[in-house]
Amino acid sequence: MKLPRIASVVATAAIAPAVLLSSPAFAADAPSGGTPAGPSVPDRPTGGAAGEQAGVHGGERASEPAVNPADPQTESPQAESPQAAKDRAAVEAILADPASGPGVREAAEKALKGSAADLRTFLEVEWARQQLEDDRVRVAQMTEAGGRAVRQAGREALRANTRAALTEFLQHGQHKARFEDDKVEMLRMLDGAGRGITEAVNRLLDSGTPEEVRAFVATGQHKIRAVDDRVALFAMLNGAGPGLKEGIVNLLKGTPSPAELRTFMTTTQHELRDEDNMVLIWAMLNGAGPELKKAAINAINGTPADRAEFLKTGQNTARDKDKAATGQTGTGTGTGTGTSTTGTGTGTSTTGTTTTTVATASGTSGTGNTHVGAAGGSGALASTGAGTATALIAGGSAAALGASAGLAYAGRRRRAASRG
Repeated sequence: MKLPRIASVVATAAIAPAVLLSSPAFAADAPSGGTPAGPSVPDRPTGGAAGEQAGVHGGERASEPAVNPADPQTESPQAESPQAAKDRAAVEAILADPASGPGVREAAEKALKGSAADLRTFLEVEWARQQLEDDRVRVAQMTEAGGRAVRQAGREALRANTRAALTEFLQHGQHKARFEDDKVEMLRMLDGAGRGITEAVNRLLDSGTPEEVRAFVATGQHKIRAVDDRVALFAMLNGAGPGLKEGIVNLLKGTPSPAELRTFMTTTQHELRDEDNMVLIWAMLNGAGPELKKAAINAINGTPADRAEFLKTGQNTARDKDKAATGQTGTGTGTGTGTSTTGTGTGTSTTGTTTTTVATASGTSGTGNTHVGAAGGSGALASTGAGTATALIAGGSAAALGASAGLAYAGRRRRAASRG
């Protein structure tokens, strides 16, 4: 039995130093009086190097900042007061209102970025100030773009320059004044209007509301006028010149919009008519008398209205002057005397148009040839030159030349317009 005891003592002595060296020493921390010490808790790191050490030993929690409840810098911001919350909501509602002008919006955005005092200042002071400025700008814009009644009402509101006057104009005055302007505009539409526009305008003038009248003037008139314009274009084909007729056919081949139909009626048709008139006047120059030629050249060098007036009345006036200058109201006679080999005679004729021809003829008796015809007339020519057929051929060739010149001129104008 001695050998096992000896072995136990030797084993205990061998492991005692290892146990003693690896155990923590609590002797210095042990409280006096024999009270047993409780389990110790490691100190919480407070930042700095301690925070870094906690990050190293904390594994996945190393990235979270340490929060010290006692540190005032780490406390959450104080909640907004109930009044400030109400003010903020009111400012946001003003900013979201589509009726708010640019000045109000800018001031509201600035207040929302500021403090509670800035919100209250906006609601009590800035909102009214900026709204007044925005209203003044709106009234000025409406006054500039409106009709006579709107301009007058807008100027009165701007002269008063008070919130009440501006608000009254924006809420009521502008609508009442615009109704008057719209009725005046509809009366203007009746001048040269088609059947559709005429019926619609008369109905609205009798019983239309301001809203109905405004809708008609703004948009409704265009659809009705497009129908009237199509009817007018078909009627215009009757008696149209070649250029105008071609333009109408090409337009109606497609699907023109109301705006395109209106443009043709107000602008294009007049340009094409003028080109056709120019061709007619150029062709008229051939064989024209002095007055007719002078008037035709003036029309060619004038305005489209000058050319239309010339074809309507001017050419007739010029032709009358040429007839008066030739003294074609009397009858002509002629006598001649001479030797047995020659004779001469002169005379005038009422036939013909512009000029008188004096003929000289040779004969075998004492009585000369007194048959004299005006140029272009139906009287017999003296037997000294070309016959009637030759003269007609020459006149037709000259007329064709004049017409060709007019067509060439119109063609150049069309090409220039297409390039422009």
